[in-house]
Amino acid sequence: MKDDKWGEILDRILTNFKVLSREQTQEDVAEIETLVFEAPIGKIKLVRTVRPAVLDKKVIGAHRRGKSSAQYEYIYSPDEKVSTFDAYREVDGEWEKMDADAFS
Repeated sequence: MKDDKWGEILDRILTNFKVLSREQTQEDVAEIETLVFEAPIGKIKLVRTVRPAVLDKKVIGAHRRGKSSAQYEYIYSPDEKVSTFDAYREVDGEWEKMDADAFS
């Protein structure tokens, strides 16, 4: 999802719904933005993750039977970004994943 499309969705939500929480976190190389709001169908949580595109994956340690698993080193693009968008609906206190295309 492009930044401008995400901005449009945020603008619509902020003006039309009651926002319960909004946070931005950094996890390893990913930037995660989470928004929880009250909609007519109940609580909705939107999660957008932006991370650098993976250019290469190098094996550092080999997998040996019965021992540890292989370890990898990822080479990231300095300018290309990949973003993912997930939507969840609260059902009986648990977050259930929704079809993200419903928000496009």
